[in-house]
Amino acid sequence: MIGSIDSGDGGRDIVSVSVKSSGVSTLLMTFELVLPAAGRAPSGGVIDRCGASQVRAAVITVPQGISYPAYGVSGCNGCGRYERMEGPLTGTRVIDLSQYIAGPYCGRIMAGFGADVIKVEPPDGDPIRRWGPFPEAAPNPETGAFHLYLNQGKRSVTLDIETEDGRALLRELLGTADVLIESFRPGMLASLGFGYEQLKEEFPGLLYVSVTPFGQTGPYAQYHAWEITTYALSGLMYITGEPDREPLKNGGYLGQYGAGQNAYIATLAGLWERAVSGLGQHVDVSVFEHATSLLEMTDMAYIYAGQIYPRSGNGARAAWGIYPCADGFVGVVSGPLRRWANIATLMEEPILANSRYQQAGSQSELRDEIDALMLPWLITHEKEEIYQKAQALGLPFGYVATPADLFKNEQLQYRGFFHEVDHPVAGKLRYPSIAAHFSDGLWESRRAPLLGEHTNEVVASLGHDAASRAQLSAAGAFGGATHGVSATSGGTR
Repeated sequence: MIGSIDSGDGGRDIVSVSVKSSGVSTLLMTFELVLPAAGRAPSGGVIDRCGASQVRAAVITVPQGISYPAYGVSGCNGCGRYERMEGPLTGTRVIDLSQYIAGPYCGRIMAGFGADVIKVEPPDGDPIRRWGPFPEAAPNPETGAFHLYLNQGKRSVTLDIETEDGRALLRELLGTADVLIESFRPGMLASLGFGYEQLKEEFPGLLYVSVTPFGQTGPYAQYHAWEITTYALSGLMYITGEPDREPLKNGGYLGQYGAGQNAYIATLAGLWERAVSGLGQHVDVSVFEHATSLLEMTDMAYIYAGQIYPRSGNGARAAWGIYPCADGFVGVVSGPLRRWANIATLMEEPILANSRYQQAGSQSELRDEIDALMLPWLITHEKEEIYQKAQALGLPFGYVATPADLFKNEQLQYRGFFHEVDHPVAGKLRYPSIAAHFSDGLWESRRAPLLGEHTNEVVASLGHDAASRAQLSAAGAFGGATHGVSATSGGTR
């Protein structure tokens, strides 16, 4: 779906809407938007707080009966509140019902590329809002580090979908959406009338993306899981750690973020296919299966040769692993045998150049002896110096970077990896961007929303006037209704 806006005299904008397939555009309709004077807003539009008029969004229903969002262009450069960069996903609307990490990370990437991602949260917010660290160690649902990172660029709407009115509003939102992302235990949304099979006839163009620990089917589908669960079951822990000690989990949430990336890629593939068929589908992403896919040669060694790939800990041979230095740790990688002489040069130890250390297998057999020759030099030099000197000799060393090291890393600074984003509560902070750089930009870092910050404007864009919104609020659609144990809070873990 392509929408173009041609501005004429008197603030009259002609909007052309067309569908492009196989390189050929077919015009569906044209219509006129008349920008109002400050203080008045057309249906689907808003007046910015600085007084400038602009069209926020309009929902266009094409002849096939599928609704798509078409976006206006802000006429205000003053406050910039609604100003958006044109990105490859501009014009794509995502309803993000997911919680915690994997699903929200998928939505965060889509928002960065221009999608209008509406995060629908329970009245008390996504539980990830209550995960620290927090500035000055003061818990605040607006300033948790995970929330600020995972929900960048999204709009926040609070809905209590355990109420009839909350469910009705969610259904209205889905009528404007291209993608739904959810992370609840399989069957939970179906119990509320929002399962894929229940929605596919009503919203045939909707891409329904589920991101759960074990997927929607199979004997584990209803099981609980968290990062250590999938690390253990996938086999990743079996190959991590020292050979004579217990298996270890990797740091961080590699499985969650990787599943979120898989969900993003799968969503793009689904949107690409929809451009041909016109139909959405159910995309079922499993965190467990993502973690299992990271085994690399471990599973292949078992499949091809029946071999069990053992844990090797900090390396099975000398000059290949993590070593202490004067101010931390360095990653020593000697490379192929032809470069071994450079190790002796770097560490100013001629004995290391002895031919007996350069024979096949000698770095494993003589590991303790070689380590004893290297350590005196390593522990008297700092990691940055070791790194630079080794690289100058063609040795692919690294060092174990602390957070402070990352933020002053000259490579990341040169490439502008960290973006400064201002948040009304958290203030100005630097955030990681993405690893890809585009010659035409395409990616934008924007702040995370306040809880329910956009509820009013989004519900208004669905055609609910102030009286209707007040009635919905009084009925508990946005929170405040009394329930027993909530069926929807938390999603799957």
